Amino acid sequence: MNQREALRGVRSRIDTIDVDRDGVVDVRGWIRSFADTHEPIYVGIYTTYRDHERGYVRVVCPLPHASFTATLEPRPLDGGGMLLTSRSELLHPGHYLAYIDPETRDLTTLEVRGFSEELRVTVVDGHIRADHAFWVFGLPFLVLRYRIHRKRSR
Repeated sequence: MNQREALRGVRSRIDTIDVDRDGVVDVRGWIRSFADTHEPIYVGIYTTYRDHERGYVRVVCPLPHASFTATLEPRPLDGGGMLLTSRSELLHPGHYLAYIDPETRDLTTLEVRGFSEELRVTVVDGHIRADHAFWVFGLPFLVLRYRIHRKRSR
């Protein structure tokens, strides 16, 4: 997105899917769209899973013929809230790129070393606030700040 496109404004929504219809949400999709046309810009697919007694959050971002996956460790924050981080000594947290060759359909997967992120989620004045920081080889390169609220019912 360039600066001119960003001035159009961005709206977000979260859609959910209950795969087995048991009343528990299995998949969440965070769709960011241009505010004026609702044309999607970016989609992230969010799931959770457990390995033994430890839970993780997985975020998958579709790319052409590929996907980029972040596996994050949740940790409680002092004073309330949660930290989701790939900066962990555990086995699962990290970033992974999967590519499918469009001609041969061969799958290649690799770990993206040197890339890390942390998402701090807290409640401030009744709204959810999220500060999402990214690093490449230990150098900060991007911080996104979100304020999230429920959509008003009609």
